[in-house]
Amino acid sequence: MAINIHYQDDTGDYEREYGQWRGLLLSVSDAPRPTLRLRTAFDRRMRLDAGDLSLLWAEILDGYHGVTIYRNLPQHQNWLPSISSTEVQRINEFTPDQQLKLWFRYFVQVLRTADINCMSNGLWSLEYCDGTQIYHPHWCGSYRLRGWQRDGDDMQLLHAPTVYLDWNLNGNGQVLNLFAPQHKDSGRVKWWRKLSRNGQLPPILVWYIHGLNAYLVLDGHDRLQASLFEDVRPTFAVLSSFYEIAVQGDPRRESAILQQVNMVSERVAQGLHINPSVLNDMQKLLAQAFDRRPMRRFITRSSATLNPQTWDDEVATFMRQKAGADCIHLRGV
Repeated sequence: MAINIHYQDDTGDYEREYGQWRGLLLSVSDAPRPTLRLRTAFDRRMRLDAGDLSLLWAEILDGYHGVTIYRNLPQHQNWLPSISSTEVQRINEFTPDQQLKLWFRYFVQVLRTADINCMSNGLWSLEYCDGTQIYHPHWCGSYRLRGWQRDGDDMQLLHAPTVYLDWNLNGNGQVLNLFAPQHKDSGRVKWWRKLSRNGQLPPILVWYIHGLNAYLVLDGHDRLQASLFEDVRPTFAVLSSFYEIAVQGDPRRESAILQQVNMVSERVAQGLHINPSVLNDMQKLLAQAFDRRPMRRFITRSSATLNPQTWDDEVATFMRQKAGADCIHLRGV
């Protein structure tokens, strides 16, 4: 059964920059119960299921300093159709800006009929990230996706069943694979490595989980490996759900801004030189002050249906099976 997804270009809300394409805003309806589902239990514990398969368990530490994640790392499954060489060739005939928009629309199309899907009815965003900066849903402003380069931690992270994400002061922003990595000489990885060297790698589709402060790969596990092997920073399409709240104007602030604008206008009329950056900042300030569009608040929907004892038993079994495996510690950003 296909999910009904309407989309439009996202150029930012009043908390963000204006006039810059940031991705797509999605309105989802007629969605069945998600098959990729986050379930929570008492005392900051959660589990992510794909149908009957448990993908990971997580526990937020006392004091909310970070989260420990236990990953099952099963063999790769194709939740979304594999990107074909024909599709890559077709999209690469366009300009870089056009390519990005076409890949985002491609992801929307395949999400409509995906076998395993996290999307429920409501509002979603599919945002662009170049691997260094992203609008972080927890904060007002731009914060870094975790620094992306090939190093020991990144390569080890692909295989580590247990991961501790240190939230520090500004969170972690780590990208986590859900499936076990392929062999470096597998045909798919080698193909993506070649495209990565040529600058033709499609974005990696990730789902932002607020309770983990991390990004889970939905599509692009092999592209993730290829990027690390080639030491090439990938781009990301970040899927997040949100809701909207009404925005109330502040008459005093609006009056003060108008007064400043009138002063600048008078100086322009008098022929006085005005720094172009001042005019640009003034335009943004005006747009933000009088913007009545709803404000976005990002959330990750979950169901509080997980029995705490079940979580304890499953994690205990997991630890016995992974006896001797080290836990990789990733510092916050």
